[in-house]
Amino acid sequence: MVAALLVAAASARADPEQPPRERDQPPFTAPEIALQVDAEYPKEAIAAGVEAAVMVDFSLDERGAIASVEVTRGSGDPRFDGAALAAARRFRFRPARRGDRPVPARLTFQFRFAVAIVAKPKAADAAPRPRLVGRLLAKGTRAPVVGARLAARDDDGRIVDAETDARGEFTFHDLAAGRYQVAVRGSRLVAATFEETLAPGDATLRVVYYVDLTWAARYETTVRGSPERVEVARTITNAELMRMPGTFGDALRAIENLPGVARSPFNAGLLILRGGKPTDSRSFFAAAEVPQLYHFGGFTSVVPTHLVEKIDYLPGNFGARYGRAIAGVVDVDLRVGARDRLHGYIDTNAIDTGLGVEGPVGKGSFILGARRSYIDAVMRGAASLGALEGSPVRFTTAPVYYDYQAVLDYPFAGGKLRAIALGSDDELRLLFDSPSDVDPGVRGSFQTHIFFHRLQLRWTRAAGPWSFYVQASTGYTANQGSLGSVLSFSVGVLGSDWRLEARYRFSDRLQLLFGADTQLAAVFLDADVPLPPAEGQQTLPLSVAPKFHRSDVLKIFNGGLYAELVWKPTARLTISPGMRLDYYSPLSQPSLNPRLSARLQVTPITVLKAGIGLYSQDPQPFDYDPTFGNPRLRPESAHHYALTVEQGLYPGLMLEVTGFYKHLYDIVVPSSSPRLTAPDAMGNRSVETERKSNEGGGRVYGGELLLRQSLSKWIFGWVSYTVMRSERRDCAACPNRLFDFDQTHILILAVSANLPRGFGAGLRFRYISGFPYTPAHGGQFDSDAAVYVPGVAPANTARLDDYHQLDLRVDKTFVYQRWLLKIYLDVSNVYNHANQEQIQYSYDFKLQVPVTGLPIIPSFGVRGEF
Repeated sequence: MVAALLVAAASARADPEQPPRERDQPPFTAPEIALQVDAEYPKEAIAAGVEAAVMVDFSLDERGAIASVEVTRGSGDPRFDGAALAAARRFRFRPARRGDRPVPARLTFQFRFAVAIVAKPKAADAAPRPRLVGRLLAKGTRAPVVGARLAARDDDGRIVDAETDARGEFTFHDLAAGRYQVAVRGSRLVAATFEETLAPGDATLRVVYYVDLTWAARYETTVRGSPERVEVARTITNAELMRMPGTFGDALRAIENLPGVARSPFNAGLLILRGGKPTDSRSFFAAAEVPQLYHFGGFTSVVPTHLVEKIDYLPGNFGARYGRAIAGVVDVDLRVGARDRLHGYIDTNAIDTGLGVEGPVGKGSFILGARRSYIDAVMRGAASLGALEGSPVRFTTAPVYYDYQAVLDYPFAGGKLRAIALGSDDELRLLFDSPSDVDPGVRGSFQTHIFFHRLQLRWTRAAGPWSFYVQASTGYTANQGSLGSVLSFSVGVLGSDWRLEARYRFSDRLQLLFGADTQLAAVFLDADVPLPPAEGQQTLPLSVAPKFHRSDVLKIFNGGLYAELVWKPTARLTISPGMRLDYYSPLSQPSLNPRLSARLQVTPITVLKAGIGLYSQDPQPFDYDPTFGNPRLRPESAHHYALTVEQGLYPGLMLEVTGFYKHLYDIVVPSSSPRLTAPDAMGNRSVETERKSNEGGGRVYGGELLLRQSLSKWIFGWVSYTVMRSERRDCAACPNRLFDFDQTHILILAVSANLPRGFGAGLRFRYISGFPYTPAHGGQFDSDAAVYVPGVAPANTARLDDYHQLDLRVDKTFVYQRWLLKIYLDVSNVYNHANQEQIQYSYDFKLQVPVTGLPIIPSFGVRGEF
């Protein structure tokens, strides 16, 4: 009889053992379990009534990721040991902390396998009655508040407790009729009290409470990254990106505040990383290369900040996954849409207006967004009021741009499918009413049109020790322009990028990544242009520069194979060797690039990173084009060396110091050497000037310092300083000279504070060395073109004045019950300093005046979201 009323239930529990607190250190907070997985009780052991206990030891890194797990005291039965180890590998943790700083930690857990005797409930036993059921949501965002504590107190002082679950829901059972004060408390929310009255009977009262969060909780952002990454990489959180002064709230413009990033002329948005030219670096959206990151003028990027999940900035020594670049890499990934409900926003400022919507769709989510500038409308209004009268330039189409984004994330074939459609379009047309004094050929209209449209599909899946990544990105890119009668060009590219990757985890200490990425493109070229000046050369008037015509369809294939091993010989040391093989069809040549990086956790607050590697890229198309350059060129190459020390100074305060050196060789430079042409139909060959060769070289060396206070409740900011020398030589026997984009000193001071009542304020100050330039030594009159040409001078022997600027940002957030309203003011160049951008000469090159950059620019904006 007794046996008939009893059932056996298996349980597996985990008990943490916290590491001892270290002396003379800030308080240690043990890691928290974010996901606990019960071990599977062997069925035959349940039937036999066998019980056991297994001790498992975890090693966690500073992000809370499991570095290793092993059985330290087994049960003597491999069935229990295996079940415990399998469950332990699926645990997830929140990192341990020393004060406010995440640190590595070790934990020991005990899995207990016990056969419990549980009595079946009697039929007469009644389930507890839910009397007060509700949901706790954050004001403004309406996000569920998880883990908050609620206490219901009646008029007699009796108190009943409850806690919110993962959906922000809570339940009070068996409350008597009457009045209750419901108090809400939590570490990241503003305490609140609500009053409720329960009617007699068994009726359930359902409520929704909206509470205020602290600033840090309201803007909290999770940045995800591979725990095995050992590259010298930096990641900025979304909250920091949107509040950085001087960037107009644009995520990608905030990159210019990081060490190793030089300022581009006229804030044009060019990527100049660690002394390389803009074409030496690559920009990616989710590991698929894109032609541009910024709209005209570099004011805004082609993707709104709120859609950015993370930005990986790798100024050098990046892993084998990236290729065809000898300077650095920026990889931007878009986030998935919200799945809790429908969200929307509208954001308008002095430059553009954007709007978007996102929410759940089936088992997945979607995002739709679009943005358009209205500078053209402002200029039309100014022209109608006569504000532009007397200007030598008339706009026939004022600067205008638009962009759009669509993201769909959905479960598919046991993994996740993400589809991204994005595009960007920039157009400008203007008319010169009179010819230029320096170059009479520059007259008439100037127009430029740049656009791209891309569709990207990505599928990822994890299956046991394997994980897979498949991506295809296809689209059309065009760059068109003309200037009077002196030049015109149209370049269209129909291209497709593919990436296939697989990662195999042999153990917690060893895993292998291998993959392939390809670029296929058809390039439609039609151009009547002069040869562009080479780096370091003086620009000639367009009237006297020889012009070339080229009309063709080029077919390009670039393919890469790569492999990378992540090996952890100890819990503190990670070594990652890699190899990449690239083939460039326009050159009919390959490049083989070995790379090695390492990471050593010296102490809980001290980390060393080191990297060495070979990097190659194909030259620019006009360099190997048979009309403009030399089709026999080799890939350009560079050796990278870097050593980084990361040192925690105080909770939330981190110091990072990096020393680097780059040796450049096979760099493409102008050449006047003769070469034999390819045989014609009769087998005859002739001699011609090769125009370009791989005789150039150079070096880049320096150091970077980043002192960063991470985002906290009240303040964040950093001091970024780079001292660097970037030099080039124009032939094997030539001496080194300054590079066009050399900026010896780059100092950034940025701070942003969260003030009471929803206010925020920030300042950014920049001090940067001026660009080198090649001065003109007088002018000589060209009677054929009736124009002066500059005298030849040594390359880059003069510098513009140093650049300095102060930027300010002030914002105010209004939190309503179901939506948020933010107003903000960005002021660029607060004290209106006239920074030199280039030198302009008189018609005979005897006099010169500096061309200055943008004056003080205030930008007021409003953003509402629900």
